[in-house]
Amino acid sequence: CLMLLGAEGPGLSNKALELADDVVYISQFGSVRSINAGAAAAVAMHSWIAQHG
Repeated sequence: CLMLLGAEGPGLSNKALELADDVVYISQFGSVRSINAGAAAAVAMHSWIAQHG
């Protein structure tokens, strides 16, 4: 399993999105349009463990 995290703002390149088996987005509220990559990784790993752990 390989996890790619996009840069704040622009996200992943179109090529990376095309090659991905799955694409997951983190819902956010308010005017914030990006999240720090480290925080995004923590959210993604916590969610995976909650579902599969």
